[in-house]
Amino acid sequence: MMELQKNNSFNNNLSFLAWKLSIGSIISWELAELLGSHHPYLAPLSVILTIQSTMGKTIGLSIKRMIGTIIGIFVTVLIAKHLPVEGWVLGVLILLGCYISIYLKLDKKVLHQVSLTILFVFVFEHLSKSYATDRLRDSFVGVLVAGILQLVWFRIFSRKT
Repeated sequence: MMELQKNNSFNNNLSFLAWKLSIGSIISWELAELLGSHHPYLAPLSVILTIQSTMGKTIGLSIKRMIGTIIGIFVTVLIAKHLPVEGWVLGVLILLGCYISIYLKLDKKVLHQVSLTILFVFVFEHLSKSYATDRLRDSFVGVLVAGILQLVWFRIFSRKT
């Protein structure tokens, strides 16, 4: 009997997560488009990457995502527009961005976000001049939607238990 309850709780948690990811993706995509994004998929990406099991974890990861995104965009936009899109340049930019994060005493989750941002901004900014701006705005939209969704979800379902 205890195993069945544990299984149902596990499946419910996965169902809740599936619904939050789906609803958050819809809302953030539409909001990013409404705000003029040419890359609206970046907003649901932030929702998908930041929604966690608790509100606190979601907020913590959202903050780290935004810090990493800001550092990555800063490094890439300042330096990369003057350099060719090549693997060694990418590696040097990632190293620089990571060391800025290390100097600021940020953790490894921020280093991952810095590296991802540098990779995508470095490649896509050469193809679309609005990518860096869209990345920053849409990441913010996504983490905001994730946080609000977590808050609303928690308030609705904590009353039922």
